[in-house]
Amino acid sequence: MKIKKRARIYVIKLNKKIISLILIIILAIIIIAFFNGFNSTEIFKHSSGEKIIIDPGHGGIDGGTGDKGGLLEKDINLDVALYLKEELMKDGFNVIMTREEDESLEDFSSINASRYRRDLNARKSIINKNKPKAFVSIHVNSSKKTTARGIQVYYYPSSKESQELARSICKSIDVNVYEKFLKSEELKAKVLPEDYFILRETECTGVLVEIGFITNPEDNVLLKNDKYKRKIAYSIKEGVKMWLE
Repeated sequence: MKIKKRARIYVIKLNKKIISLILIIILAIIIIAFFNGFNSTEIFKHSSGEKIIIDPGHGGIDGGTGDKGGLLEKDINLDVALYLKEELMKDGFNVIMTREEDESLEDFSSINASRYRRDLNARKSIINKNKPKAFVSIHVNSSKKTTARGIQVYYYPSSKESQELARSICKSIDVNVYEKFLKSEELKAKVLPEDYFILRETECTGVLVEIGFITNPEDNVLLKNDKYKRKIAYSIKEGVKMWLE
């Protein structure tokens, strides 16, 4: 005859202090798990979706400046602009491009003027119509002096906000491009006032970024380098964020 064993029930008595401690530990674990679910880019995302317009200069029949090897400004501008779009969208910005392919924009303007003027007018109209928080126009520089080098950020002289945006972008470039990427303590981005059409005729904060001199041997090599172009895009984005903060 088999004797059935009775199930044993163990009762553990916990005092209030131990229960409180356990609850605190559980709560701490939940809080840590919650915050670990967000990476740094998510924490600082611009959830309100600030609108930024990116204007890659030139395009289509207008190649911009170039070198003897066939390197054209219009292509470099578009590369950096598309990288910048990617960077801004990752951080929650609403991005509008004046062009996303190799085209000039004169056909989008109805004014009676030269092809060059109509192209500029179309860019201005896109910016003013969409009323962005800011715009960034991307260009490549050139000079008769091959020693001229570096990144320059232009703003319209009477626009304080544009000047502040230019300063923020330059600070970011100095750190992320010159110090960290090129390991240079000598190169510094320059903030400069200028009466460019795209800066004068637009109705919002904006800057024009010359990302290097195609006529300078060192800059020329960099302008062909995707890592450099991506770093420029990242630096501009970080400068925009710094300005917004």
